[in-house]
Amino acid sequence: MTAEPIRTSDAPRLLTVGRINLDLYADPYGAGLSSARSFHPSVGGSPTNTAIAARRLGVPAAVLTAVAPDPVGDLVLEQLASTGVDVAWVQRIEGALTSMAFLATLSADQGERVFYRRDAADTLIALELVDSLPWDGLEVVVLSADSLAVGTTPQAVARVASLARERGVPVWWDLDLRPNSWPDPADYGRVTLPALRGADLVIGTEEEFAALLGSGPGATSDELLEQVRTFPSPLTILKRGPRGASLFDDGVEVVDVPAVALEPVCTVGGGDSTTGALVAARLAGQDWSDALSLAMRAAAHTVMQPGCSEGFPDLTDLGLDENFWASDVGS
Repeated sequence: MTAEPIRTSDAPRLLTVGRINLDLYADPYGAGLSSARSFHPSVGGSPTNTAIAARRLGVPAAVLTAVAPDPVGDLVLEQLASTGVDVAWVQRIEGALTSMAFLATLSADQGERVFYRRDAADTLIALELVDSLPWDGLEVVVLSADSLAVGTTPQAVARVASLARERGVPVWWDLDLRPNSWPDPADYGRVTLPALRGADLVIGTEEEFAALLGSGPGATSDELLEQVRTFPSPLTILKRGPRGASLFDDGVEVVDVPAVALEPVCTVGGGDSTTGALVAARLAGQDWSDALSLAMRAAAHTVMQPGCSEGFPDLTDLGLDENFWASDVGS
């Protein structure tokens, strides 16, 4: 079975690289994994979600990732293709398995997640595939720190970052911490920090920056903020959950945007929606203040929906129309 992507007339402007999951959400809402009556399948994985979120807002996007050549891989590919994300660079790897995650939302801020990533195909992306990527049209590459944990994918990610820099394509890094990917927690910072050299933008939560910088569980918000200010990246975005997000330019906080006040239903996809909306806003010509404001609105819409990628907003959901792209810097 072959998944047929929904093609647009435009080459991908956004490339994301890394994890792709078959997410299985416990039903009914509020049930734990052990008491669920059924599970709802959805495509997931942070890099894949970012591409879907941006595509929902009008950005032609592709994902470099991998699934198994079996019916589970078919299902994930079909679901991804149905979103309009280009699946031409999704590998099918013999002997590997498609990553899976079982998720239950017990309440807005409490849930259960069990990941099955042994022999995951997305950890085995082939280095030689990188040179065939649609480089001529790309305007942003978003990489995931989780992709550095295991397998051959770290080499592919390094090659993507190198070629992007050579071609002048901005490289954004999502810190995307998944503790179960790192047997030794210290390895996350040890491996990730060197990889971030040359990044144009680094995005992460307070927890992710604390793990990256070795702040430890006892660090206060002020202490962490001071470390972020000295972080060696030209642009850094600190996601603060219900407190919004801040942009630092060479260590100076230049934009601080509050989150939209609400009572969330499920917070799983808020961060990926934020990153996808940031890509869309920047490609549409918005400055960072407006881009972060749009990202907070996109995140707010997402966390009011159950699940993750199926809750990402389109332009209409955010009260926008095609005029959003009138100042498109790529047009």
